[in-house]
Amino acid sequence: MLPCTLGEPVCGDERANEGVPFFYFYQVVFKTISVRLPFSRFEKELLSEINVTPAQLYPNSWAFVKAFDIPSGFWVVRPRLTSFFTSLR
Repeated sequence: MLPCTLGEPVCGDERANEGVPFFYFYQVVFKTISVRLPFSRFEKELLSEINVTPAQLYPNSWAFVKAFDIPSGFWVVRPRLTSFFTSLR
């Protein structure tokens, strides 16, 4: 297993999907937690910062991410990773 290069998507074997990049994901995250594609800017920044694929976060973790991201839209404040990681302490 090799680390991905900067800008390279983390996905499954593209040959299995006719050359189209894909990734596995918990269906419950879409249905129950309302995570949508494309990911929000904050979600993409978070995944990049902690260097994981979307499927590597458990549904409860996605719920925590959404609980942090959604209120920011109401307050018209861009969520920041530093604030997110501080809230985990």
